[in-house]
Amino acid sequence: MWLGLSRRSSRLKAEELDEKYWKYRENLVKAFSTLRLTPEGQPHASKISEVISLAECYRKDAEHFHRSSMKVTALISLAYGEGLLDALKILGYVDFEWGWEKP
Repeated sequence: MWLGLSRRSSRLKAEELDEKYWKYRENLVKAFSTLRLTPEGQPHASKISEVISLAECYRKDAEHFHRSSMKVTALISLAYGEGLLDALKILGYVDFEWGWEKP
């Protein structure tokens, strides 16, 4: 299962896509607003900044896709942004809070 999709229901209703979009977007906005570089990340600050900028681009792309009624593509863009931030956090280079508690 990915983004709440199962094999039996591969089509989400527009309202469900909107709900998921706003939830994932809120998650990224909170992460960006609380993001800080850790001491372990200091030596790699320039590269980390590039990755953070790319994650922000994915968030902005998602807004464009959502406005253009490309809701699945918008969700995918948000997921990419989350993945980039997750990777930096797992490596111990940054710390931040999610907008909602991840499982």
